[in-house]
Amino acid sequence: MTLIDCPDGADFEFGILIQKKNIFILENGRLPNGSEVSKVLKKYNDSDILGSYGEQAYRTFAAALSPEAAEPDGLKRIPYRSLFITEPAEYAAVVARAALLLDWLHHTKYCSSCGSRLHLSVSETALECPQCRRIWYPVLAPCIIVLISNGEQILLARHVQHTSDIYTCIAGFIEAGESVEEAVAREIREEVGLTVKDIRYRGSQGWPYPNQLMLAFRAEYVSGDITVQKEELSEAAWFTRDALPPIPLPGSAAHRLICGDWY
Repeated sequence: MTLIDCPDGADFEFGILIQKKNIFILENGRLPNGSEVSKVLKKYNDSDILGSYGEQAYRTFAAALSPEAAEPDGLKRIPYRSLFITEPAEYAAVVARAALLLDWLHHTKYCSSCGSRLHLSVSETALECPQCRRIWYPVLAPCIIVLISNGEQILLARHVQHTSDIYTCIAGFIEAGESVEEAVAREIREEVGLTVKDIRYRGSQGWPYPNQLMLAFRAEYVSGDITVQKEELSEAAWFTRDALPPIPLPGSAAHRLICGDWY
């Protein structure tokens, strides 16, 4: 699969137009096609467009507007997180990929070995240095998210960075050299001071904020008292499923774990 450096998306079924963490859709709620996004982009200066590409394999033309650019007329802005909740799975996958690739292309312009300007590979989803021939691939940040069970109870936590009262699962990035199981056990130990067993993989989800791959697990409580890592969490507690606090919206890996979709 290769990316195409093309300013016109007339030949593409999906048109993805992103600004920060939002996507623009038509007033009737559907994604625009590539031609419709191309017409919108013609009204902007080059400095307003952070980047664009086409990809035949995903039938997608994608572009990103700068944070300072005016919102386009005739389109409706929604957080692209909403697509994970309300739209077909195909939309969510296309948008997640586009958001990740646009962010990667915007922040990966020059070869860190020789300083040359990178260009799109003609054979794979990558950037190539014309001088030293190094290949640069999109960067994924693998993360774990885990639901801990203790009999009929599950452990949920409220994160410091969340301004809402949402309670969710323990999560964190996998560190260099770790297995995913080691990352699960470490994050649980660090964030809530518990020991677990029977760590089981349940599913995965691309999460474009901006480039995470969420690997979901369940685990069983063994020992320990809840001791909250204050830098990460404001609270953690045991709940039963018939008396849950506010939890993440449908479409997220956390919601699937908590509600038993990934049992």
